[in-house]
Amino acid sequence: MTSTKKVNFHSFFQNNINRMIFLMFFCVFLYNLGHPATPALIELRNWKKSISGVLLALMSCSMFISSPYLGSLADHVGMKKIFKFMPLIYGSAQLIFGFSPYLSFIYLARIISGFASGGTYAVAFGYVSQISSKEEKAKNIAKVSSAAIIGGAIGQKVGGLVALIDPRYSFGLQFICGIIAFLLIFIIMKEIKSDKFEENSAGKTNEKKNLNPFSTFTYIKELDPFSKFFCFIIFLTGIGIYTFGSSINYFLKFYVKVSSNTIGTFVMFSSLTAFFGTSVLLSFLLKKYKELILYKALLFIGIILMGIILFRLNSHGLNLTLPSYILMALYTMTYEIVKSLGNTIIAKNYKYEQGKILGVASAVSFLGNAVGSLLSGYILSINSFLPFIVNIVVISIVLILLIIFHPKMRLA
Repeated sequence: MTSTKKVNFHSFFQNNINRMIFLMFFCVFLYNLGHPATPALIELRNWKKSISGVLLALMSCSMFISSPYLGSLADHVGMKKIFKFMPLIYGSAQLIFGFSPYLSFIYLARIISGFASGGTYAVAFGYVSQISSKEEKAKNIAKVSSAAIIGGAIGQKVGGLVALIDPRYSFGLQFICGIIAFLLIFIIMKEIKSDKFEENSAGKTNEKKNLNPFSTFTYIKELDPFSKFFCFIIFLTGIGIYTFGSSINYFLKFYVKVSSNTIGTFVMFSSLTAFFGTSVLLSFLLKKYKELILYKALLFIGIILMGIILFRLNSHGLNLTLPSYILMALYTMTYEIVKSLGNTIIAKNYKYEQGKILGVASAVSFLGNAVGSLLSGYILSINSFLPFIVNIVVISIVLILLIIFHPKMRLA
């Protein structure tokens, strides 16, 4: 019986998709250790509550710039060469964030961590998309997304527990885990390069000259009309999702008055629900429906869920009961599925340069996250219910745009 387990474990790591599933699990685990500790860190330093949105926006803007650039760079020089440094850079930046008393250093740390986080997702999704058949892309991207979600869930819980001792310790733990992740990637990950650049090595020099960390908008301009339209949809969806998503930890800490551990437990439960959605429910739904139909349906379900959440908050005040937490967890599941579907919808339009293409898809999502995060900090300080209201309004606009303009874009 023992030998069978060893064989299964060994065979799991023979598959490059499974290697990336494990590595993304660990990377996102360490990336999330600091999130439940951040509200307590803001309180410890007596900063304004609105700074939470500024910090998240800085990180998301950096992700917007780095994601397509590092994805495209990985297509040229090799995925592993880029990927292995991302958690090490992230952990180093978080050490500065947790222990530096200077606000200018804090802002710089956010920018650096965003750079590393954006590169992580772009390279991971590009890697998996590159080695997957067209029919398997959605399923394999969903597997990696699921691993990221479960890693984030456990990271949130562990980070919340560590923050009970001292919120700064969660950031120190991120640095240690960043070193471990670097070593794991170095040992486990197998190198690949984009097929296009393997087949056409003569064009490498010219292509490399076009690499520019500020070329995101150029990359978007090169997309086909439908992909451009859908990038805009992903951008708006990101704004709607993150006006809620970026404010929920701070809403719970500053208004509901719960501990970092409670925040970590809630986020872990939400992430586990999202894991079920992306790993089990999505696979089942993809057998019956096309990605775009599911995208629209889940946006609609998310609007309904957020409306019920807002109604309950308005009726019961800030004394959150178990049903409210469950509803917010279900909403988290819908938006994690939507994010995974958005990547797949664009990736399926292209055969080559998957790092670059998935980097562009991630970048516009990160830009939406930046706008949503920046809004969240300010509107939360105005009224505790505003993030929920803005979420409903923006996602409703996205759904209307998809219903009205999508058929026309497909015919263009």
